[in-house]
Amino acid sequence: MPKTIRNKYYKYLSYDRLMEAHKKARKGKGYREEIIKFNLKQEEYIFYLLDVLGNKSYKHGGYSTFYVTEPKLRKIEKSRYIDRIVHRWLVDNFLEPYFVPTFISTSYACLKGKGMHKACLDVQNAMKHCKRIWGSYYILKMDVTKYFENIDKKILLSILERKIKDKDLMWLIKEILYSQKKDVGLEIGYSN
Repeated sequence: MPKTIRNKYYKYLSYDRLMEAHKKARKGKGYREEIIKFNLKQEEYIFYLLDVLGNKSYKHGGYSTFYVTEPKLRKIEKSRYIDRIVHRWLVDNFLEPYFVPTFISTSYACLKGKGMHKACLDVQNAMKHCKRIWGSYYILKMDVTKYFENIDKKILLSILERKIKDKDLMWLIKEILYSQKKDVGLEIGYSN
């Protein structure tokens, strides 16, 4: 895989790839009203997305906000379903194949084949290894409070621009990132 993304936006912009993104975005959620309505005219909507992404007139619809209380109180910002299809297309075709291989092996969140259970198993194995090697050991458990709310979008974009040299792709990323008109903070979506 090349280190930078160049001239891939229009190569990956196709009806089939957008339809695949729709199928992945709706997986396990097909009973929701917004998805049922989308499915009734899915071909029209996919062609619409193909058109607005192709001529770069796509506008992200923003987010609706709600709160969940389990396991703790969290603010969730949910985008429209049609925007989630664009997110899925962006992640599957560009972000995941180019960025995930560069992550350290102990990255777990939102990655295929990883997650909370895999992280727990790996921590247990590491604890057994430390016990065997050193006898006693220390564990640091920490959480960065309001991590996503404090991400500076200008810094994030400068990091992305080092790897993404495709101006059309950067246009779409900026359209999504700045749909809330904030310079700091990423919206935290909810997939359940």
